[in-house]
This record gives sequence, C-alpha cells and structure tokens, in this order.
Amino acid sequence: MNYFTSKFDKRINSFWDNPNENEKQSLLGDILRYANASPKSFKSEIKEIQFDDLSRLPIVLEALAKDTEKWGQFYCDLLDDIIETAKVVKQPNKILTYLSEFAYIEKDEKPFLQTIVDRKVKELNSEFIEIKLAVIRTLPNYLDNENIKNRKNIIGKLHQLLADPNWKIRVATFKSLNYENLLPVGYKLNYRDKLLKLAFGEPEVF
Repeated sequence: MNYFTSKFDKRINSFWDNPNENEKQSLLGDILRYANASPKSFKSEIKEIQFDDLSRLPIVLEALAKDTEKWGQFYCDLLDDIIETAKVVKQPNKILTYLSEFAYIEKDEKPFLQTIVDRKVKELNSEFIEIKLAVIRTLPNYLDNENIKNRKNIIGKLHQLLADPNWKIRVATFKSLNYENLLPVGYKLNYRDKLLKLAFGEPEVF
C-alpha cells in the first residue's frame, strides 16, 4: 500500500482545476510536512509512483522546493533517475518532460544546484539525442543564477553546439540560447538550418 497516494491522490487530482489558491498552497504545505515527518518512507513511496502519472510528481516537486535545505539532494537523485530511465524506455520524452518541473529550484542559492547543473552539462555529450535535446532546452535556464560557478564555461560549451553536425542540435541550441539572451554577439541561425526547420519542423524536445 502506498500511503502517499492514499492520503493525497484525491486532492492532487483536483489540483490543476482548483481555482482556490489557498487550497493549493495548503496541499503543498501538507505534502511538505508529510515528507519531513518521515523522509525515508516518503522517498520510498515517491520512488514507486514517480513516473506513473503526470500529475503527482510536479506537485511534489513544487512542495519540496519550499525546503531545499532538506530536499535539495532529492532533486539531484531524481535527475539521475530521469536521465537513466530515459536511456532505457521506448518513449524517453515522456520521462524527460519532468525536467521542466525543476523550474521551481532554478534560482535556488544552495550548493545542490551546482550538482544539478554539472549533471546536465555531462549529458551535453550524451549519445542519446533526446536527452541531449532536453538538456539543451533546460540548462540555459540556470545560467543567470550567480551561484553557478562555471557559468562562462557552460555557455562556451553551449556555443560549441551551434556548430554540431546534427541540425536538430544546432537549431535547438539556437532557440534555447536566444530565449535566454545567451547567443554570441550578432549570431544568427544560418540559411540552411532555417530551411531544415521549415521543412521538418522544430526539433521535438519533450
């Protein structure tokens, strides 16, 4: 029996359609208190269900973001789970979409965030294009955080991907860097890549 789902599923299922912000915040607070009351059991329960349903994990991550002093490592461990699971499933983008839920901690000042960023940087060399594209999509979001020590080096690595042999990587990198105003000065997408994007559409990123 999963006690987390028994206790919270009814409220979680109505979370996104609930117009009452106070009730939403109450649920987030209750989840955090539940997690803090028995961290070991909570982690085990979430591990069982973390990729089962698209509604639970985003809400859990929003709740835990309120106490990253205690739960920062949870995000690091989950990131590893997401990446490693994406390598072995038939539809990796269904797993990689959870990377977007890390938006709750992008501005955090605690040291665990450096671990998150460094793990993503490692996957810029991934042989799995879905993972590489997902990292390209999400990594620049962290780079206006002054607590990230190797920002300039990471930006340099992303700039190199603008010349990647794979057009999907080039186009996705351009779009992601452009959104965060991190492109090299005066850089524009070349004519060939514009045609490829027009012909085949934007590269699918979860």
